[in-house]
Amino acid sequence: MTKKYLPYMIIAPICYMIYISISDIYPLMPHLIGVLFLIFHKHYDDEQFYIPIIVLVCLFFYEFDKSLIVGIMACVFFITRLFVVKQLESLMNTNSFFVVLYIIAVYLLYMVGAILCNILFKVEIPQYSTIYIYYLLIDCGLGLFYHFFAKDL
Repeated sequence: MTKKYLPYMIIAPICYMIYISISDIYPLMPHLIGVLFLIFHKHYDDEQFYIPIIVLVCLFFYEFDKSLIVGIMACVFFITRLFVVKQLESLMNTNSFFVVLYIIAVYLLYMVGAILCNILFKVEIPQYSTIYIYYLLIDCGLGLFYHFFAKDL
């Protein structure tokens, strides 16, 4: 464990959990799933395996807090990384278009996973509305910000 990541490992998950808890009160706050995916993808192959684990813990907390099906988001992250990101990165280098495409893929695959669980296991799915478009746009903007300015973290 490097000292560079130690403050982020302690403070970031706590801040995210507080942020998600506050988003119940303020529904216009996006869930930052796209930014979490970019962090997960960036550090997946690193020797610091604890960063993707912390991201997965944040995802599980998000799903528990929102009373969603636990584990779908983690599966979506792995599937998106394996089938979308790896395939696109084998063709070309990552650019801003691909960052937006990754975030859109995460949102779409999550919706598909929730619908599939509803069909297979008769689990209630969340009500989708136009607010998810707002979440997607904000998440894309923050993901681009992370890609260009905060990628050294």
